[in-house]
Amino acid sequence: MTSIKPAPANPVGPSAPRLTTKDLLHQFWADAYGKEVQTAATYSYTWLADQFGHICIGIILNFIATALSGLVMAYFGWATEFKYDTGLWPGLIIAVIIAAIWEWSAYNSSVKQATGRFPLDSRLLLWNAIVAATYMALGAVLGFGFHLPFTPALLVGAFVAVAAVLLAPWWLRQKIIWQKASLPYLFRLADVAALTIQETEAKLLQKLIDDGAPPFTQACQVVIGGPIGSGRTSMAAGIGTEFAFKKHKVRYLSLDSLLEFAANVTGSAFPDDPGPTTISYWPWSQSQVVIIDGVGPMVATNEQGHEANLERFKAMLQHDLGTVADVLKNCHTIWVLGDLSPPPPRSQLETLLAQFAKALADHFDSKRDPIVVELSSPPAVQPKRGTLLPTTRRAARATAVQRVCHVDRKSGKLY
Repeated sequence: MTSIKPAPANPVGPSAPRLTTKDLLHQFWADAYGKEVQTAATYSYTWLADQFGHICIGIILNFIATALSGLVMAYFGWATEFKYDTGLWPGLIIAVIIAAIWEWSAYNSSVKQATGRFPLDSRLLLWNAIVAATYMALGAVLGFGFHLPFTPALLVGAFVAVAAVLLAPWWLRQKIIWQKASLPYLFRLADVAALTIQETEAKLLQKLIDDGAPPFTQACQVVIGGPIGSGRTSMAAGIGTEFAFKKHKVRYLSLDSLLEFAANVTGSAFPDDPGPTTISYWPWSQSQVVIIDGVGPMVATNEQGHEANLERFKAMLQHDLGTVADVLKNCHTIWVLGDLSPPPPRSQLETLLAQFAKALADHFDSKRDPIVVELSSPPAVQPKRGTLLPTTRRAARATAVQRVCHVDRKSGKLY
């Protein structure tokens, strides 16, 4: 059952994310002190665990490299005897080099897997690899310090701790902004296979993301439609992920939750479900991008065929969601329409999606033409027995884009 709590009465409307040092410390404590078997595991928790893991890998690499270097030095007579710290400096250098090579290889592998239709966030990906290598190098330095006398070891340990803390805030902010969006999973549009979307259509969708979000740009309505298994939620999550990684406040909701919130509005206080205490979702009434999933079943008729009912949708906007219209009109809204059963011919599907998009633009008095993302069932890719599908083929099966286009908000025609 949805937990409804009133969001703060002010401010209402889209606003950019703001995370203070206090917010970061609170999240760190929730992640570091809490147990993921008792509470929801967060993306920031995963990042912290990754970095602790990288440090431990660096320590292990250092001890192995130091031991092997010492053996080689003693064997060739470069050292008078073999002791635990004989290969101290060579071990440190070798461990750092291995960490750098490993992360460089992982970065290049991720770049090759990108499909090219949407721009790869290569800068962020590269910095991610650099930071991961840095934490492994810090682990190697810490392992180096374990071979030293107490006072130098203490100084080395303090240096590693300070460096590790200084590297964390920027990345924690990025992870927290994403996880507070309540998206079902992270999905980068760069993983949408090229065979499922045309380049011009990918640019249209990318432009929406690059233009930013309200209040810095005019609000836009996006309708996503397609059959079951076409990747509707993946596409919505992908758009939300891209906005969140550009530091916009995103919130993912089901339509039934939004209807419940709308029914309980009192004055300027908008009810909300804040989510797990370890995450605390962005208030939907203050988000720049609101994703509304599961619209299809709510507007289906009880008639044979269960075709989507446009008039019911309009009535829902006018009456059931009327109390929240002023909030939704000021932010980007992404409506995941759902399955249209039975599947109409493509021309009819395009027209129907355009009608829904026009209804949204009219209701919210939009200054921008809405966008329709039409999905279709992707071609099945059968792997050879005993093999795994490559990443790009998994993406092709997850999301197949039939068409992305604008809808003229006056005539309702697609272009």
